[in-house]
Amino acid sequence: MKNVILKNITDKADALAVEYNKTKDPGLRDQWYQLIKTVSHYPEPREDSPPKRGRKKILGKSATR
Repeated sequence: MKNVILKNITDKADALAVEYNKTKDPGLRDQWYQLIKTVSHYPEPREDSPPKRGRKKILGKSATR
């Protein structure tokens, strides 16, 4: 679903860029920037790293017995 939304935004941005290059209309440039800002609502997915397995770090002498 996210890929479809981003593809749609990309297609619209490309069309606006082509039209702006033809006309140099500042309104089209502003529309392009507004459209690009909407991409930030769809952050890149991050891979969660697996939990580390190993000894726990003990800080201070009060933690040791």
